[in-house]
Parts: sequence; C-alpha cells; structure tokens
Amino acid sequence: VLPRIFEPQFSTRSKGSGLGLAIVQRVVRAWGGGVEVESEVDRGTTVTVTLRVWDESETPVEGSL
Repeated sequence: VLPRIFEPQFSTRSKGSGLGLAIVQRVVRAWGGGVEVESEVDRGTTVTVTLRVWDESETPVEGSL
C-alpha cells in the first residue's frame, strides 16, 4: 500500500476520508519541503517531514497552496 499513501481518498481503514497524508504532502511541498516514508514489516513506519529554513527576505506568495 506504500506507493498509494499520498493519493487522495486512499485509506486502509473503514472510517475517515483518507485525505490526511495527501493534504500534508501538498502543504509541505508548497512550503518548499518534502515528505518521506520508510516502512518495514513488523518494525513500523517512519514519516519524515523536511521544511526549508524561513528566509525573512522572501515574500510569501498568496494562493501558493
């Protein structure tokens, strides 16, 4: 299922919208970052979110999401 986890409305659960990781990835990318996922059976899953350091000289772009 790992290749599909960022797809909107994908979920392995019966409840919920399946939008959580899709929204996280979109927002983080809009901010110039990235999301990486590593998973190992019987060990667990690690999600790493990387964001750029804010540069105060940059002007935010409205509607960048």
